[in-house]
Parts: sequence; C-alpha cells; structure tokens
Amino acid sequence: MKALLKLILCEFLKLKRKPLFFASSLMSILIPFALTFLPSDVETGAEAVQDMMSCLFQLSAYLLLIPAVIVLASNLFFEEQDNDTLKNLMTVPVDKARLAIAKMLLLLFFSILFMAAGGLLSLVILLLQGWEPVGFWRLFFVGLGESIIMWTGTLPCILLVVAFNKSYIISVIITFFYTMINYLLSTSTVLLTQPFGLNPGTLLPGPLAFRWFFPLYDHSNPGPELSGLLSRISPYFLNHAQAFSVAAVEAAVFLTLIAVVYQRQEV
Repeated sequence: MKALLKLILCEFLKLKRKPLFFASSLMSILIPFALTFLPSDVETGAEAVQDMMSCLFQLSAYLLLIPAVIVLASNLFFEEQDNDTLKNLMTVPVDKARLAIAKMLLLLFFSILFMAAGGLLSLVILLLQGWEPVGFWRLFFVGLGESIIMWTGTLPCILLVVAFNKSYIISVIITFFYTMINYLLSTSTVLLTQPFGLNPGTLLPGPLAFRWFFPLYDHSNPGPELSGLLSRISPYFLNHAQAFSVAAVEAAVFLTLIAVVYQRQEV
C-alpha cells in the first residue's frame, strides 16, 4: 500500500508537465456556459438549478467526461513508452501493475474534478442570473457520485486502449463509438426498464447512472410527458447501494484486468 501511495503521488507531481489534464478539466464548463445564451422558461430558483444541473449530468458527463478520461488514459499509458521513460522506471524497480492502478486513480481524481468544476461554474452562472440556488448542493454531490460511475464506465474502454498498445487511432475510434453508444443507450426505455441484475440496463454506465440520479430530481410537479415517463421507469430506479455496488464490482474487475494486461506487456 505504501508503494502504491508513492506512485500515486508521483503521478500527481507529473501533472505540472501535462497541460492536457487541466485543459480537459475546463471542458466541463462548456455546456453550462453555452446554456447562458439559450432562452429558458424556468420560474423559480429550484427549477433553474435543476435545469442547469441536469444538463451537466446528462450532457457534460456523457459527451465530454467519458471521452476526456479515455483520451487522458491513452496519454498516461503511452507517453512513458514514447519517451522511453518506462524502461527507466522498470530498473528502479517499479511494479507495472501498481503503476497502472496509480494512473487509474489519477483519472478518478480527474473525473471528480471535472464534475466539480462544472457544478461550481453552474452555481456562479445561477447567482449571476439572480437565481436563488435552492437545492444546489444536494445535486452538486449527486454530480460527484455520477463522476465515479462514469469513471467506472470508462474502464472497459481503457482496457482495450492498454491492450492495443500504443495504437492512438484505435483509441480514438473506441472513444468515439463508446461515447455515442453510451449516450444513446442512456435514454433507451428498453434498458431503463430492466430489473436490477446482470443485464445491459444495470451494467452499462449510461443507464446505470440515469436510473440512479433521475429519481433524485424534484418531480413534485411533473408535466404530462414527464408523468408518463416516470410511470414507466420509476419501478426500475436504483438506490445508492445498488448503483455503487455495481460500480465497485465493475471497478474491481476491470482494474485487475488493466493491471494484468499492462504488467504482461513488454517494455
């Protein structure tokens, strides 16, 4: 454990040479900032908060966070080989499996930072627009929880990135298709109405996250369309224990596979 903590610290210290990490974090502000130029029909601060945060949850997390994590993973794993620094690390010696886990935990930190930055910018925009941020902090922490689920959802792709060693083109292709498929499936009624268990509606990050955070919105005054949606999918909503137990198991499985594949690769 001590060796792993040292590796994590080293990975953090290397961030000062990785402007891509911080530039990617700033991507979280794009969608909240764009919303300031769009007309809105909200009438209360609580509605304004929910409208802003739902865009963060359902657009930024799906369309920006997932590809950003996978692209950063490619950079973290391939850069050392490109610069021939991995060979030097192996002479220390450094355990490659632990090094892979350290990199993945750094990406978890990035994922949380991404959603936190988007949430805090949303708060600033709401205050500048004169809204009282009713219920903001509750949804802010929901966003941090979603960041963990989204990070877990990227692990299968990162496993493929590591397996296709140093193939940037394949990494980009995997990222594009996975992001689009995950976003489309996140609103599929077929997947959202599957029972909790070993099925795509539970195991894929898009439907899993949606079934967890959607009931945490305020649905006290739903319109006809929302009422119909709620009547269909509400029996399949997931609680905290269900959502994060799935994320924990998936993380354990894929982190192990990533570590094993990375360790067995020739330097």
